[in-house]
Amino acid sequence: MPAQRKPPATVSPVPERLRPPSVQDRIVDMVVAMDLDPGDPLPPEPELMRTLGVSRNSVREALKGLQALGIVDVRHGYGTYVGTGALRSLAPGLLFHSRLGVRRENPRALLDIVEVRALLESGLIRRAARELSRADLDRLRDELEALAAGGDEGRAGHDRRFHELLYEPLGNELALQLIALFWDVYRQLEADMAKPRTDHEHVVRQHGQVLAALEARDPDAAAASIAEHFADISARIGQWAATRTTSPQT
Repeated sequence: MPAQRKPPATVSPVPERLRPPSVQDRIVDMVVAMDLDPGDPLPPEPELMRTLGVSRNSVREALKGLQALGIVDVRHGYGTYVGTGALRSLAPGLLFHSRLGVRRENPRALLDIVEVRALLESGLIRRAARELSRADLDRLRDELEALAAGGDEGRAGHDRRFHELLYEPLGNELALQLIALFWDVYRQLEADMAKPRTDHEHVVRQHGQVLAALEARDPDAAAASIAEHFADISARIGQWAATRTTSPQT
């Protein structure tokens, strides 16, 4: 009778913290150790090769991967610099998956983006109501007037700038980058859909309500106004989805 074979032993994956650092990891550690800021130059390739003890090809492959992540910026003929827009590197992947959802008539792809923006802004707007200065509010008033005067053609630019002015004085750069990321992806998705547009005066009125709450130093009213604004956007996406679902198939 043949001997029974034992099942192969389960090989546990090596915990991430126990893996030897990659060349990419070591370059990132070097940037941190050198206390470099975004836009600062990295050491040239020969110095990286000597310091890390790796080949030119290994350095170049590592830098190529870090550039794709937005961590470094390779400027051919000039050198390699610390990246300034790491979060922007997320945009292509996010846009791709969201476009697939829109093309498949899945409103969730858009609603997720709106929900994330709403979560970010609903928390920040309370701080804005307490912390924005008179000069900050005056800039918002000027932008609101430009939004009103710009009509449909100028709406996107003035709308975006209004939201930037809401939060720039708060000093949370990460939040600003995230809002910009989701804004950019959402606007690009509009080219793939026939979403119902909101009446321009309604858009101006909504932004005016937000500003009025800030001028009154009322965090609850400001949060309620922002929530209404994003609920309106979500409702329009729902209208688009309903139209696509009930339209006759060709």
